[in-house]
Amino acid sequence: MTDPTRPENIEDIIDFAIQREREAQGTYLSYAGQTRRRGFSELLLSMAEMEKEHELKLAALKQGQSSAALFTPAAGEDLGLGDILVEVPFSPNMDYGDFLILVIRKEREAEQLYRKLEALTTSADVRSMFALLADEERKHRDWAQERYDEDILKEN
Repeated sequence: MTDPTRPENIEDIIDFAIQREREAQGTYLSYAGQTRRRGFSELLLSMAEMEKEHELKLAALKQGQSSAALFTPAAGEDLGLGDILVEVPFSPNMDYGDFLILVIRKEREAEQLYRKLEALTTSADVRSMFALLADEERKHRDWAQERYDEDILKEN
Protein backbone atom coordinates (compact mmCIF):
# COMPACT_ATOMS: atom_id res chain seq x y z
CA MET A 1 0.00 0.00 0.00
CA THR A 2 1.61 3.25 -1.11
CA ASP A 3 -0.97 5.70 0.29
CA PRO A 4 -2.38 4.61 3.67
CA THR A 5 -5.52 6.69 3.08
CA ARG A 6 -6.32 4.66 -0.06
CA PRO A 7 -6.07 1.01 0.96
CA GLU A 8 -6.01 -1.57 -1.78
CA ASN A 9 -7.71 -4.35 0.21
CA ILE A 10 -9.21 -5.18 3.59
CA GLU A 11 -5.87 -6.26 5.00
CA ASP A 12 -4.56 -2.75 4.31
CA ILE A 13 -7.58 -1.29 6.13
CA ILE A 14 -7.05 -3.47 9.18
CA ASP A 15 -3.29 -2.79 9.14
CA PHE A 16 -4.07 0.93 9.02
CA ALA A 17 -6.43 0.63 12.01
CA ILE A 18 -3.83 -1.41 13.93
CA GLN A 19 -1.20 1.25 13.25
CA ARG A 20 -3.53 3.97 14.52
CA GLU A 21 -4.14 1.99 17.72
CA ARG A 22 -0.38 1.60 18.21
CA GLU A 23 0.12 5.34 17.73
CA ALA A 24 -2.57 6.07 20.32
CA GLN A 25 -0.89 3.70 22.76
CA GLY A 26 2.46 5.43 22.27
CA THR A 27 0.94 8.86 22.76
CA TYR A 28 -0.84 7.88 25.97
CA LEU A 29 2.19 6.06 27.38
CA SER A 30 4.51 8.94 26.58
CA TYR A 31 2.30 11.53 28.23
CA ALA A 32 1.62 9.26 31.23
CA GLY A 33 5.37 9.17 31.82
CA GLN A 34 5.65 12.95 31.59
CA THR A 35 2.71 14.18 33.66
CA ARG A 36 2.97 14.91 37.36
CA ARG A 37 -0.76 14.29 37.85
CA ARG A 38 -0.90 10.80 39.31
CA GLY A 39 -4.60 10.23 38.62
CA PHE A 40 -4.20 11.49 35.07
CA SER A 41 -1.17 9.26 34.55
CA GLU A 42 -3.07 6.21 35.78
CA LEU A 43 -5.99 7.00 33.51
CA LEU A 44 -3.68 7.43 30.51
CA LEU A 45 -2.07 4.07 31.26
CA SER A 46 -5.55 2.55 31.36
CA MET A 47 -6.43 4.18 28.03
CA ALA A 48 -3.20 2.84 26.50
CA GLU A 49 -4.20 -0.64 27.67
CA MET A 50 -7.65 -0.24 26.08
CA GLU A 51 -6.02 0.78 22.80
CA LYS A 52 -3.82 -2.34 23.06
CA GLU A 53 -6.98 -4.43 23.44
CA HIS A 54 -8.34 -2.78 20.29
CA GLU A 55 -5.12 -3.66 18.47
CA LEU A 56 -5.41 -7.30 19.56
CA LYS A 57 -9.05 -7.49 18.44
CA LEU A 58 -8.09 -6.14 15.04
CA ALA A 59 -5.18 -8.57 14.73
CA ALA A 60 -7.50 -11.46 15.61
CA LEU A 61 -9.96 -10.25 12.99
CA LYS A 62 -7.23 -10.14 10.38
CA GLN A 63 -6.05 -13.68 11.21
CA GLY A 64 -9.35 -15.35 11.99
CA GLN A 65 -11.58 -14.29 9.14
CA SER A 66 -11.71 -14.74 5.42
CA SER A 67 -11.57 -11.00 5.03
CA ALA A 68 -12.31 -10.92 1.30
CA ALA A 69 -15.96 -11.69 2.04
CA LEU A 70 -16.30 -9.27 4.93
CA PHE A 71 -16.43 -5.95 3.13
CA THR A 72 -18.49 -4.53 0.32
CA PRO A 73 -16.48 -1.67 -1.30
CA ALA A 74 -15.44 -2.07 -4.89
CA ALA A 75 -11.73 -2.56 -5.54
CA GLY A 76 -9.90 0.75 -5.63
CA GLU A 77 -12.84 2.67 -4.18
CA ASP A 78 -11.82 5.73 -2.17
CA LEU A 79 -12.99 4.96 1.36
CA GLY A 80 -12.52 8.58 2.44
CA LEU A 81 -9.97 7.76 5.11
CA GLY A 82 -7.99 10.86 4.20
CA ASP A 83 -11.04 12.94 5.06
CA ILE A 84 -11.15 11.71 8.66
CA LEU A 85 -7.44 11.80 9.48
CA VAL A 86 -6.32 14.76 11.53
CA GLU A 87 -2.63 15.35 11.96
CA VAL A 88 -2.18 16.61 15.48
CA PRO A 89 1.44 16.94 16.60
CA PHE A 90 2.27 15.42 19.96
CA SER A 91 4.98 16.62 22.29
CA PRO A 92 5.70 15.14 25.70
CA ASN A 93 6.14 18.73 26.85
CA MET A 94 2.71 19.95 25.75
CA ASP A 95 0.45 21.33 28.43
CA TYR A 96 -2.57 19.50 29.81
CA GLY A 97 -5.17 21.47 27.82
CA ASP A 98 -3.39 20.96 24.52
CA PHE A 99 -3.07 17.26 25.26
CA LEU A 100 -6.79 16.98 25.97
CA ILE A 101 -7.49 18.62 22.60
CA LEU A 102 -5.17 16.07 20.97
CA VAL A 103 -7.03 13.22 22.69
CA ILE A 104 -10.41 14.60 21.62
CA ARG A 105 -9.29 14.82 17.99
CA LYS A 106 -7.56 11.43 17.92
CA GLU A 107 -10.47 9.64 19.56
CA ARG A 108 -12.95 11.31 17.18
CA GLU A 109 -10.77 10.17 14.29
CA ALA A 110 -10.68 6.60 15.61
CA GLU A 111 -14.45 6.56 16.15
CA GLN A 112 -15.05 7.79 12.59
CA LEU A 113 -12.71 5.13 11.22
CA TYR A 114 -14.56 2.34 13.02
CA ARG A 115 -17.97 3.72 12.00
CA LYS A 116 -16.76 3.74 8.39
CA LEU A 117 -15.54 0.14 8.66
CA GLU A 118 -18.76 -0.88 10.41
CA ALA A 119 -20.78 0.45 7.48
CA LEU A 120 -18.65 -1.45 4.97
CA THR A 121 -18.82 -4.92 6.48
CA THR A 122 -21.29 -7.61 5.52
CA SER A 123 -20.64 -9.73 8.62
CA ALA A 124 -22.93 -9.10 11.61
CA ASP A 125 -20.22 -10.23 14.04
CA VAL A 126 -17.57 -7.97 12.53
CA ARG A 127 -20.05 -5.10 12.33
CA SER A 128 -20.71 -5.55 16.06
CA MET A 129 -16.99 -5.53 16.81
CA PHE A 130 -16.44 -2.29 14.87
CA ALA A 131 -19.48 -0.74 16.58
CA LEU A 132 -18.04 -1.71 19.96
CA LEU A 133 -14.64 -0.23 19.09
CA ALA A 134 -16.30 2.98 17.85
CA ASP A 135 -18.31 3.25 21.06
CA GLU A 136 -15.18 2.78 23.16
CA GLU A 137 -13.36 5.49 21.21
CA ARG A 138 -16.37 7.80 21.71
CA LYS A 139 -16.19 7.18 25.48
CA HIS A 140 -12.51 8.12 25.45
CA ARG A 141 -13.35 11.30 23.56
CA ASP A 142 -16.20 12.15 25.92
CA TRP A 143 -13.92 11.68 28.92
CA ALA A 144 -11.32 14.05 27.43
CA GLN A 145 -14.02 16.59 26.58
CA GLU A 146 -15.36 16.46 30.14
CA ARG A 147 -11.85 16.93 31.54
CA TYR A 148 -11.28 19.88 29.20
CA ASP A 149 -14.58 21.49 30.21
CA GLU A 150 -13.97 20.93 33.92
CA ASP A 151 -10.23 21.53 34.18
CA ILE A 152 -9.47 24.06 31.43
CA LEU A 153 -12.62 26.04 30.67
CA LYS A 154 -13.49 26.54 34.35
CA GLU A 155 -9.97 27.88 34.98
CA ASN A 156 -10.37 30.54 32.29
